Amino acid sequence: MENNNNNNGSNSSDNTVMGLVQNPAQIKEFMDDPTKVLDFYKKLPVNEKQYILFAAAAGLIGYAIYLGKKG
Repeated sequence: MENNNNNNGSNSSDNTVMGLVQNPAQIKEFMDDPTKVLDFYKKLPVNEKQYILFAAAAGLIGYAIYLGKKG
């Protein structure tokens, strides 16, 4: 059984990656105050943290390949 309690009273979908897709205004809040990104990341479920880390790693590998072909 999953526990979806939030201390801030916001909807549990606000603490997921899909919540960002459904509420793009939250991304603007991250741009205005980057410290909120870490708070958001800490509240994510483990599987979504893994997705984000995998995407970041894939992006870095792609960027390394791009730089390798450029130079």
